[in-house]
Amino acid sequence: MTVLDDMLIAAGRDRGLMRYAKPAWRWANQVRLPVFRPVFGALYAERQLRAMWWPLLAKFFYREPLLRYRCESVGRRLQLEGVIPEIGGDGRIVIGNNVRIGPLCSWDIGHKVSTGAELIIGDDVSVNYQNIMSVVTSVHIGARTMLAGGVSIYDNPSHPMSPRRRFFHEPFELDECAPVVIGRNCWIGSKAFVLKGVTIGDNSIVAAGSVVTKSVPANVLVGGVPAKVLRDLPADLTEADWDIVTVVRAQG
Repeated sequence: MTVLDDMLIAAGRDRGLMRYAKPAWRWANQVRLPVFRPVFGALYAERQLRAMWWPLLAKFFYREPLLRYRCESVGRRLQLEGVIPEIGGDGRIVIGNNVRIGPLCSWDIGHKVSTGAELIIGDDVSVNYQNIMSVVTSVHIGARTMLAGGVSIYDNPSHPMSPRRRFFHEPFELDECAPVVIGRNCWIGSKAFVLKGVTIGDNSIVAAGSVVTKSVPANVLVGGVPAKVLRDLPADLTEADWDIVTVVRAQG
């Protein structure tokens, strides 16, 4: 038994000096210090300003420049909602305009079996928190596509299919990889996996928790493990709608 244990037991049994502990604690919780409004008003304002401006300062003077340094190009109005992605490899990264990137993302762009890995993120794309990108050849994400939290995209098998190569910790072969293309205005649900060689057509939705192993046509909802077409979606988005967005962006 420690001294603290003895004290707690004594307080619970109302024995010795510890019998005063509970009343003293109740009294302490009732004490209220006077509030000098000018002083605490200034402290509260400082707290609010710090909460508002510190993330902005960190973004403009530290996080965003770091990400721009690592990427080949980054468009205008980048929204970083936390620390920049953990980026491994020396592959090419291109990020479009008005892209939003959530916190705790991990991007591995490039591998010792490849020399030309590239990640292309189109305009107005939303990449939510804890996103994983593993790119050996290429991953292209179309404009206005949304990736929910925990989405993982792999254009490679991560490890060799050969048991012997895996046993000796050898890398997989480049011909085991295949590009991933996600179309425009797609929605990839939370914790979905998009695997190598997959093309997802424009406007399609991947349900949460799905594993996409085969290409998906445009304007459909897919889900499951492996993902299958569940139903068609209305083809009500036209090129004229895209033209409107382009004009509005140009005027802004």
